[in-house]
Amino acid sequence: MHLLAITGSNDRSEIEIYRALVERGHTVDLICTPDWSGESPLIEAGITVTKMEIRHRLDFRAVRSLRERLQSNPPDIIYAPSNKSLSVALLATRRSSTPVVGYRGTTGHLSRWDPASWLTYFHPRLKGIVCVSEAVRQYLLSKRIPADKTHTIHKGHRVEWYAFNEYVDLSEFGIPADAFVIGFTGNIRPVKGVDVLLHSLQSVPESLNVHLLMVGEVRDKKIATMVSSPRIADRVHSIGFRKDAPLLAGGCNAFVMPSVEREGLPRSVIEAMAQRVPAIVSEVGGMPELVEHNVSGLIVPPRDHNALAQAITILAEDRTLCSALGNAARERIQTSFNIDTTIIKIESLFESLIS
Repeated sequence: MHLLAITGSNDRSEIEIYRALVERGHTVDLICTPDWSGESPLIEAGITVTKMEIRHRLDFRAVRSLRERLQSNPPDIIYAPSNKSLSVALLATRRSSTPVVGYRGTTGHLSRWDPASWLTYFHPRLKGIVCVSEAVRQYLLSKRIPADKTHTIHKGHRVEWYAFNEYVDLSEFGIPADAFVIGFTGNIRPVKGVDVLLHSLQSVPESLNVHLLMVGEVRDKKIATMVSSPRIADRVHSIGFRKDAPLLAGGCNAFVMPSVEREGLPRSVIEAMAQRVPAIVSEVGGMPELVEHNVSGLIVPPRDHNALAQAITILAEDRTLCSALGNAARERIQTSFNIDTTIIKIESLFESLIS
């Protein structure tokens, strides 16, 4: 199989997939954005990496460049996991029989009245869509995308990726050594439900000494007001964007993702669980596929700050339970969300579409 992957940047899971396909005897070429600098592991694996700017979904300069490449070196299949690359790939293969496969990592934002959606996921020549969770697949089905085009393949990880040898000292952020620390990582937008989390923290007994480490750029204007509330101001530590966010998550006692909508399969939750940090998640998107309630974490209804406060209180009061859920969380990632399973399923899907 000769795969051409047209991407922007690539995370660790995606790099592992492409490297593994080469190890399994396939040829992989990759086109990425000019400002991505993580191509060294791919080149070392024997993957040809080309840098090409795709400015938007109707970038006809990129379409022409890609079409010329396809004519001189046609692949068996094209994988385009971003909206821009998928649209350009479909336009470039207008007179070609090469199957094009997309990727969907979130619910929401698709409409049959939106021309942009017809350039990508509603395009009649699109052969397949890799869905990061079954919740994403069900969303696509609700938009009348044919079932035989949708394929649930969880993006896997390795727990070894998060076996950091560094000591995490949260006191640098003003967190007391004896605090029960809950972590949150993400771009803080309204859909992430951080307002619900801050509201819930006000209901957690102060005697439990629960502190929140909030990592990520604040894009929700009401959050700044909420964190300054006298009831929680000294227990909320907002530290902005951090490259070492996975390491910091491992230093927390529990991790919270209170999203209210459009959640696919959040990587930050996986990063925490892989480090034996149990997660409290809302019943949104693919998160109930990731966390088993009362086994590897806790699940609460979305927008329910009372239920979230109760879940935080349960773990803060019972450190033994918290530790047990954390151990099960790591096992969950190691067994059910392993990158090796992802690789096998991706390979099988691509080969079936070629044949």
